Order: sequence, then structure tokens, then C-alpha cells
Amino acid sequence: MPVIAIPVNRFNQLLGQEFDTEILQDSLEQLGCDVEGTADLTIYNCPRCGAPNDKLPHEDPPKRCDECGHETTVPFPLSGLTTVIRLSLVPARPDLLDTGGLTRALRGYLGIQSGLPRFDVAPGTMSVATDPALIAESSYRPFIVAASMTMPPLDAEALREIMRIQENLHWGIGRDRKLTSIGVYNLDTVVPPFIYRSVGPDELSFHPLGCPEQPMTPRQILERHPKGVAYAHLLANHSRYPLLTDSVGTVLSMPPIINSEETRVQLGTSRLFIDVTGVAREPVINTLNTLVSSLLEFGGSVESVHVQWADGTEWDTPRLEPRTIQVNRKSACQWIGVEIAPEEFLRVIAKMRLAASGNDPVYNVQYPVYRTDVRHEVDIFEDVAIGYGYSRIPKRLVETMTPGRQRHEEKLANQIRQLMTGLGFNEIMSLTFGSIEDLQDRFRLPENPEMVLIANAKTRDQGAVRPHLMLGLLTTLGNNWRRTPPVQVFECGNVVLVDPAAETGTREEKRIGFAVMGPDAGYADIRSVLDAILREMGQTAAYAPVQHPTFISGRCAAVDSGGIWRAVAGEVHPEVLNNFGIPYPVALAELAFARVV
Repeated sequence: MPVIAIPVNRFNQLLGQEFDTEILQDSLEQLGCDVEGTADLTIYNCPRCGAPNDKLPHEDPPKRCDECGHETTVPFPLSGLTTVIRLSLVPARPDLLDTGGLTRALRGYLGIQSGLPRFDVAPGTMSVATDPALIAESSYRPFIVAASMTMPPLDAEALREIMRIQENLHWGIGRDRKLTSIGVYNLDTVVPPFIYRSVGPDELSFHPLGCPEQPMTPRQILERHPKGVAYAHLLANHSRYPLLTDSVGTVLSMPPIINSEETRVQLGTSRLFIDVTGVAREPVINTLNTLVSSLLEFGGSVESVHVQWADGTEWDTPRLEPRTIQVNRKSACQWIGVEIAPEEFLRVIAKMRLAASGNDPVYNVQYPVYRTDVRHEVDIFEDVAIGYGYSRIPKRLVETMTPGRQRHEEKLANQIRQLMTGLGFNEIMSLTFGSIEDLQDRFRLPENPEMVLIANAKTRDQGAVRPHLMLGLLTTLGNNWRRTPPVQVFECGNVVLVDPAAETGTREEKRIGFAVMGPDAGYADIRSVLDAILREMGQTAAYAPVQHPTFISGRCAAVDSGGIWRAVAGEVHPEVLNNFGIPYPVALAELAFARVV
């Protein structure tokens, strides 16, 4: 997970009190944050875009900006030093991905402020119209929401906060911009109303962020700009690209890639226009609500923007009204394992920045709109446990004890691993998924009805579940053929096969695959190892010649014990060796020894 670094002095500034670093770390851990400790950071500003670039004291100053890609021959100028608390981001709580959200939670936990945060959204006069063409598959990105904010004039730290929360929300909710992307602009540089439309790859040009001297077309941005190259895959299936412009044609951004240089937020900017675009309705709305509510923690106000979606839907955003869920106090106590009186329950609810009303034991609990993690009353139970204090919950053994023991197939696997290590083999671990071509064609195998195929596979290399262990073995040998022969490797793992008689439609087998590569490798080498395994495991089996496309004809045998213990062993066919770039003979065997249940 990504790690963020938040300055201690910024925490204390927003909290309005001075707290020791240890207290802040402990409180953040109690709130569920994964605290990795503290560090001293050196901050350098990019001379072109002004973006801060962090470095640890022992690291060299940067000469390339991570934000705009600007490079220099001399180090960037030093901006300052700061002590930070390092946190691993928790995607389940997007409201805790930045300083504003964290300090809001800390105010309640530390007793500075309690109860439900309230956000006032004033009615605004701006609007965004969406081109219906954005519904088309050739330019699909139909959802947009927006807000107008007035902030205290932004200093370097505030600019840094805005950049940080943008990238964190891109990761936490946007799935690295796949679902949503954020744009923050200097409102003084644009003229409302705004138009969200699609354009051709070479229809127009504008100055992308960080490139004030060189206008680029959308196609050029995807091919040349660092952000365009990094996220070009998000628009790979598009023939037209999303674009946000104002009423006089000024380009604000090309979602989800880059903002324009003309609308860049700078030091002293106080009026912001914010948009979130995406391919799914709920993530877009959640991202804007979380971003705006966090920025409000730094002071300022927000006005709504009238948005018209591509499907004709019209509404004002953002909507920051709290939501309500019904919670049973007695169920919460049973779930946590302690008895919490009604008065204490209500105090804890307020401490966690929630509000409750109703008659005990059932309460209507209001939670802020940025708490996108709340789906069930159990999520509120967790907040009650945090507010009550895990250290106050008595530690005791569960009433029913279930001792664990090693599964039968894993016991056999560990015994075989010890045997193989003793015989001079090195263990490998390969992926369970592979492409159909790799698992089938490269081994000269016909179409296998027992191979489990993946519907809508994310990548070509994840098109099927392996029905054998040979792919990992030969891939490893192909990458290590320069090592001094003989090279001996093995893998002990699961394969999955289609089985209509099984409850799930598939069955899993535990197998051992092993191979020997070298100038003199042959059937006798692999047969002796297979004999040793069967003997040590107390098994007897019959060998019979068999024709197998992966092995040389006349140099392959099937092994059968009359039960689950069965194998195939032989010398790998030269065509298969060529497919893996292996210049030496290879003898290989694969033995099934247990059913995984």
C-alpha cells in the first residue's frame, strides 16, 4: 500500500493544540491507521511547476519532478525541513487519506471536538453541461460532479495538501484514475459556465500542466507527456477523448490524464473550481464529497455547481448531508464483548464524530457523507469499539477452542519437499494463472476440456488456471540455462481441473513437478528421482510407455499406483525446449499425490 508522510507541525496547527508525536502516533493507530513511525524529510520545489518533492536526509536532491517531468542538470532548490508521521494508506477509509480528514477524526478522539460535523453548501451560480457523446463507447466517461470553493490564500503547505489528497483519492477510490479522476483549478483563470465534451486526438491543442512553452494535442500528450504516457492505457480504447472547457474555450483538463497549465493553482490562489469525472456514478460522488469535506477542514466555504449529465440527469453538487443507519446498542455490546451503558454509548458515538437519537437500545445513528465505508451497523460497532478503547476490553480466551492441525495434503507436501531438497533440487514457486497459449500451445498440447478458463480475464496472462506444473518449471529453466549444469528444480503446488461431478465444478490436486536440465539429462535421471519419492512415501506403482505431445516419443512413461498417486515422466520434446529458449536436454516428471478438499 502507498505510504504518506504528514508533518507533525501541520497536525498541531490544525488541531489548535500542541501534542507530542507519540500521542499523535498512538491515537492514529487506535483509529485504525497503519503508522510506520516518524522521519525527517527534506523538501525541494520544482522550479517549473512549484510542486514539492520529498527526500529523506540521506537521499540526493531531486533533478526531476515527479509531477510534471521537468528535468534539470542541477538539484532543485531546498524549500525546508520537517518531521513527519509516516502512514500506510487504508483504502477502506478514504476520509483518512489526508491531513484534513485525519485531524477531523483526531479532534473527536482526543476530546477537542465531538459530534457530527456539519457542512454548509451555499447555492452557487455555476453550471457544467455534458456532451451526450461521452456515453458512447468511443469516448465513454459520462459522469462529472463539481464544486466551487473559496479558501484562505494557499501557501506552499496548502498546495502540498491539495496535491496529496488528489493522488491519494485517485488511488483509494479512483483505482489509480481508472474509476475517477480529480481536477482542481484556479477559478480566477476561467469563465463559467463549463462544458464537458469529447474531442478528436488532433482536434485542438493546449498547454498541459508543467509545459507552459509547448502546446500539445491530446494525441501528443498521451505519447510525450509523463502523465500521458503513464495513464494512456485508460484511454486506449477511445477514439475521442474527454475534455473540460469553459465558455470561452479555455481548456481546464483532459480527464483522466492532465490539467492545463493555464488553470494551474498557484501560491495565493483562493478561489477553486473542482471537478471529478469517471466511469461510475457512486465513486465519482464519493470522491467529490470526501475531497470537499477534507478541504473545508482548512477553512473556507463551498458553493454548489449545477451539473447536467450525459443522460440528461440534472442536479446540484456536492451534497454533504449526513446519512442515517439504525444501530442496536445491545447488539454492539455483544459484538464487542463488553457491556456499555446507554450514556457511555452516546458519549462514544459523539467521540467518533457521529450523532445518535432514539430510544435505547435502538438508535438512529447519523454519519457524515464522507464515511463511505459505512455499509452495515457492524461498521458502527467498530467505531464504538475504537471510541470505547480496545485497551479497556478484557482479554480472555474464546469459550470454544478449536485446535488447528496440519492438513493431510500439506503434511505429505512437506515430506516430499524435504526429500527433494535432500536429493539436491531447488524449490521454485510460480503463478497459479497463465495464458492459454503458455499452458497449452507451448507444450504442443491439444485443447484441454479440463482446463479452467477465466471469463473476462484482466490480462492475457491470466486467461486460465494451470492444469499442470510444467510451465513454471520450464520458464525457470529457460531463465537459468547459463548456470552450471545439471540444473535441478522442483515445485510442489496445486493444479485445478474441471470436474462436473464436484460441488464447485472443479477439483484441486496437490502435485510435485521436478526437472533436470543438462547435456546428459535423460529419462533415467528423472526415473530414479521418481522411484525414490514413491519408495520413501511407501507407494508402489507400475510404469508403462505412453505417447505424450510434450515428451519425445518412446521416452515417456505413465506411472499409476491404482489410486491418487499417478505421474508422467520423460524427456521433453525439442520443439517444447525451443519454445522456452532452452538449449539443453530436459527430463521432467509430474506426480499427483493428494486431492485438496
